[in-house]
Amino acid sequence: MLDDLSLRAKSLLASQYEKLLADPCSVVKPSAALTEILIWCEDLEFKPGQWLKANKSYQFDRQYIADINQILVEDKFASIFDNFSKDNHQSAAQRNPNEKQAKIKPTHHFILSAVIAKSILNSVTQELYSVSQINMELDLEKLPLDHFDSLVVIENRDSFNDWYKFSAYAGLANELVVYRGDRYHSTACKTLLKTWREKYKDKAVIYFGDFDLAGLRIAISGGYSHLLLPDSTWLSEHLIKQHYPEEQDKYLARLKLECPQGWRSLLGMMSEKRAGLRQQKMYNTQLTLYKAIF
Repeated sequence: MLDDLSLRAKSLLASQYEKLLADPCSVVKPSAALTEILIWCEDLEFKPGQWLKANKSYQFDRQYIADINQILVEDKFASIFDNFSKDNHQSAAQRNPNEKQAKIKPTHHFILSAVIAKSILNSVTQELYSVSQINMELDLEKLPLDHFDSLVVIENRDSFNDWYKFSAYAGLANELVVYRGDRYHSTACKTLLKTWREKYKDKAVIYFGDFDLAGLRIAISGGYSHLLLPDSTWLSEHLIKQHYPEEQDKYLARLKLECPQGWRSLLGMMSEKRAGLRQQKMYNTQLTLYKAIF
C-alpha cells in the first residue's frame, strides 16, 4: 500500500516545481525531506532526478515531480499544491486521508491555565477529589481577557503545577496564569502575549521563571512588563553558581545593551556573581514584582 508523503516533503516538491520553471538548473541540498522523497520513489522503482556535485546537491526533473503529484492524487492523497494552512485535523480529514497535514494543531488556540478559584475547586472536590489547583485548557478565542487584571506566564511546568503554592507569596489578585508552553501550548501562549500587549497596555504582563540569563532574555524579547522573583536581598543570598550555565554567556553582551533600566540591577547581580537560581528553589519565600522601566 502506498504511503503519503509528509507535508515537508510535499512542500519541497511544490517549491522545486515552481523554481525549475524559472531556473532549470535549480537544485536542493540534502535534507530529511529529500531523503523521504527518494525512498518513496525508490519503492515505486523510479528516480525523480539526479545527484550533482558528489551527492552535495540534487536536481529534480520537473516532469517527475508532476508524476509524483499525479500518483498521490490518484491514491486519494492531497496534492503537493494543496494548502492546509487554514485547516485543523477535522477539516483536513474531509479532503485528505492524512489529517495531520493540517497546519492548525489541536492545541493551536488553547492555553493551559492554572485555576485556583475556590468556587471552581469546590465543584471539582464535590465531584471527584480534593484539589488545590486545576490546570485547564482554555479556548483563547472565547476567553474574556478583559475580566483579568494581570497576565502571569510561568516558564517551568512543575512550577506551573504548583502555582497555588507560589500565589500566597506573590500578592496578586484576579490574575490569569498560563504555562509558557512546550510544543503543545506555546503557539497559543505567543498569541495571547501579542493580544494582551496590544489591547491591555495598562495591565501587567508578568514573567515568572528561572533567574538566569536565558530567563531574562525571554522576558525582554517577549515584551513583558514585570518579572516575578524573590526579594533582591534574599535572592542575592541564595544564588547558586551551578544555576548559571556557561553556555548562556553568549546572551550577556546583548542583554547589557537591551536590558530595561528596572532590571539592570538583577542582570548585574547575575553577571557579577556568575550565579543564578532556578524557579524550583523559590518556594516558601516572598515574591516581588520588578517593573521593566524602559
